[in-house]
Amino acid sequence: MDATPIAAQSFLNIAESVVEEHPRVQSAESLAQAGRSDASAARAALRPQLGLSADVGWDGRGSTARAGRYFLPEITASQLMFDGGRTAANTRRRSLRAQSLDRQQDRVVDELLATLAQAWGEWSRQRELIAVGEAQVAALEQIYTLVGEIANFDRGRGSDVVLVSSRLEQARSAVDARRIARDESRATIREIAALPIEPAGDLPPFGRLLPATLVQANALIAETPTSALAELQIAESNAAVDGARNWWQPQVNLEVARTSERTALGDTHLFNGFGVRLRAVAIPLGSGGQATLAAARSTASASRTDAAQARQALADRVARLWMLTDERRGRLDRLSKVVEEADRARDTVYEQFRIGRRSILDLLSYESERFNARATLASEKHDLIAAQYQLMAALGRIDTLLDGPVASQEAAR
Repeated sequence: MDATPIAAQSFLNIAESVVEEHPRVQSAESLAQAGRSDASAARAALRPQLGLSADVGWDGRGSTARAGRYFLPEITASQLMFDGGRTAANTRRRSLRAQSLDRQQDRVVDELLATLAQAWGEWSRQRELIAVGEAQVAALEQIYTLVGEIANFDRGRGSDVVLVSSRLEQARSAVDARRIARDESRATIREIAALPIEPAGDLPPFGRLLPATLVQANALIAETPTSALAELQIAESNAAVDGARNWWQPQVNLEVARTSERTALGDTHLFNGFGVRLRAVAIPLGSGGQATLAAARSTASASRTDAAQARQALADRVARLWMLTDERRGRLDRLSKVVEEADRARDTVYEQFRIGRRSILDLLSYESERFNARATLASEKHDLIAAQYQLMAALGRIDTLLDGPVASQEAAR
């Protein structure tokens, strides 16, 4: 039975599906939810705790009490009063960790969309190069027909037929190779999206969503998931230092208890007592607190170094991509003029060949130059779009396409 054909979808449609359904996004969302739950559990340690405890045992006969078994339950409400700030620091650290996992989810989405856009751009490039190649094949077929007609009454031009036939086969082979590359790019898109999809259309342009200047682009670096993650990791490691700094200080809890007692006659009175007490828990000097503090300080130092390196690397990448975008945008006009000039030159040489003033080698050379210029222009257009997508991915703003005017226009269609 034939498989149901897959409906073609645009980049924005597939990007929305990836954001909602991709396993990596769902996994990151689950981790973020786990982080929020863990932070909520940590905050509970700062609130009053209600507990039920019981002493169960057997007492031997003493001077004031009978021997026998006993069961003494107790209801206790306790509130942490002091522990050197360890619990508060741990709560803050786990809350920052939850925020890091939220930003990590944003970064996963950006990475997926950037990778998808790269594969999509290559697929779109190969599709346009196939169109250029097919036009070249059609032009060579026209020349082949022409030289065949000439060779029918001028047998000395038979070698022209062989030469054009060879160039024609080379052009057809090049188109076949590009079709293979297009199919590989399509398979890559499906692998990245983890969906059985059929791509359609080109990558949508960012338009006004792009920063107008490099200064504006650099101003967005602080808002990127990479920068935010680096800052959160610094804050998290600093909170770990705060939690380990006062390792030697005791923990003091204020407790209010409803107690039970066993009388001298061996009777048990449940919950007939009431008590208020401070309970101090000392920390053993050999608990490794100093080593824990040293480890936390080293981790904090490493986090600051990593954050500085990440910010600098991101700034360098943004500057490089901005330069590439400007250079490629400036080359488009020049390449468009080259294509126009190559078309005019080829048409002139073609007419000269028909009247015998040019050789077949001249015509084939100009024909090749004509389509090489077209292929170069097509590749340059796609390279420009690819550089823009890489720039927006570096700035963590590639997902703005999903909420921008381009998405609204496509939804209206």
